[in-house]
Amino acid sequence: MSKDWESLAGGRGQKPTTGRLGRAIKLGGLATRVTGSLITHGIKGKILGKERGAAAQADAFMRNADRIVETMGQLKGAAMKIGQMLSIDTDGLPPEFVDRLSALQRSAPPMDWDTLRGQVESALDRPIDEAYQFFDPDPIGSASIGQVHRARLFDGTDVAVKIQYPGIAATLESDLKNLSALLNMGRVFASKARLEAFLEEARQSLLEEADYDREAQSLLKYGPLLASLPGIRTPKAFPDLTAPTVLTMEFIEGEKIDEGLLALEDEGARREILERLIYAFVWMFHDEQIIHADPHPGNFLLTADGDVAILDFGCIRTFTPTFTDGMLHLLCAFWDGDGAAAQRHYRRLGFGPEDGALPSPEKLTAYHDLILAPLGEKGPFNFGEWAVNAEVRRFMRGNLEFLKMVPPADSLMYFRVVAGLKGLLNRVAVPVDVNALAVDAAVRRGIAQPGQYR
Repeated sequence: MSKDWESLAGGRGQKPTTGRLGRAIKLGGLATRVTGSLITHGIKGKILGKERGAAAQADAFMRNADRIVETMGQLKGAAMKIGQMLSIDTDGLPPEFVDRLSALQRSAPPMDWDTLRGQVESALDRPIDEAYQFFDPDPIGSASIGQVHRARLFDGTDVAVKIQYPGIAATLESDLKNLSALLNMGRVFASKARLEAFLEEARQSLLEEADYDREAQSLLKYGPLLASLPGIRTPKAFPDLTAPTVLTMEFIEGEKIDEGLLALEDEGARREILERLIYAFVWMFHDEQIIHADPHPGNFLLTADGDVAILDFGCIRTFTPTFTDGMLHLLCAFWDGDGAAAQRHYRRLGFGPEDGALPSPEKLTAYHDLILAPLGEKGPFNFGEWAVNAEVRRFMRGNLEFLKMVPPADSLMYFRVVAGLKGLLNRVAVPVDVNALAVDAAVRRGIAQPGQYR
């Protein structure tokens, strides 16, 4: 039977580049092309004049973006993970670059059939046709360290099987070193500190995601918890068909959530679905002190009956109530317009340098008015019309002390999730009442009184 599946594959796919030297050569060659492009167009810019030179440099930037995205997709692993993370952090990149990077959420070159079959059979210690009644050789999705295929168990259950690229975990450290140099050359980030934070976050995420046994346990533990919320689904894991490099779970039919929402004509239905998803994350973080820390749109499906399916439990973070409640105390200080209280809460949470020097209460209040505007407006807020990025950059240039307000290390995943959800709300552009969701959380935790902020 496996021979029939192989013929279905039709020779498609490619063997991933997993050797450290081969990956370094690919990234090094890309760095050379990017650097040469920047130098060439920098010279052209001086010759052509300000306006035509700027257009030429913008064109070069986007060609470099295409080169970077293509290579990230081919190499997968840390390279692809960085691209996916960048694509959801819409504050840090030009929108055109985000569009290129978003391709990494949808697809990447798949493994060839021989590599795929070898990975499954080695992990499960049996022929692939003894593990599954049917196995589709064409992937339904590609992730940073593995790809997903549809299959069927012998009892007729439809499943999704995630197979890890061979040897990909071993390339992590060398990839991150090469990517750091590449992204700095490509002028993707505004600061070295921000790049280092992203790379360390990617490192931690990949180490966890590389263990599919761990993900199956997270699904078994946290999946039912999330699925207890109305209109939320999570896939069931099958531990007997799971190993560190292969994960078998229930197949859930649906569209990627942003595409599904944009296809809905009823704005009220779109708002209800989005608020249900945002509520799930607010409830996870503030009520249960956990968070699903991989929020790119490919991990959320909209089913035909309007449920939201949350996939990929490879990166789950836990927090202390002190931290999650502390973030609500910060929001209350914002709602009260109390910059001094905000300053105290930031110190308690570990923001900023060790000497505790933070911006003044007045500047904190001004900053909060800017970045927390959606949470300060009662009623639905349209993120699609909220162009805050340029304003934040101007504010930072005039208030450099905010650059020292480095968040505590254990908050990086939380802010990644916030950035991802904000990016989704930006793209779908449906007004959502995030103020009510936040106020209700503060009331549930006893930090605010009922009616205090209504």
